[in-house]
Amino acid sequence: MSSTMESIHDRYDDLRNRVDEYTGRDQPDGRNPGIGRTESAIAFVAAIGATFVARNLLEAAWQTTLDRDPPKNPTSREVAWRDALLWGAASGAVVGLARIASRRASSGAYRSWRS
Repeated sequence: MSSTMESIHDRYDDLRNRVDEYTGRDQPDGRNPGIGRTESAIAFVAAIGATFVARNLLEAAWQTTLDRDPPKNPTSREVAWRDALLWGAASGAVVGLARIASRRASSGAYRSWRS
């Protein structure tokens, strides 16, 4: 390896070590120990249910607010860019939040029940 490459490699290793020291990545903190299969399955089912409910609520809110149905296929040429982008952003945010909240809530409930 050339001396330039060795120097770059050494600097990279030094930088990576500093980042690991700063973030504490090399030492487990116990904040995310993982979950078991049962808890994961319950969280998955809860996320599916929450996604279904959130999407239906979002569709109802869209219809009430804009007095029209939300786009069935936002990628269609018949759908205006504004509607496609608004629906994509709104549904992505709402469904994502619902999934996270449901998984956290179901995991918390499961852990409370187990203890």
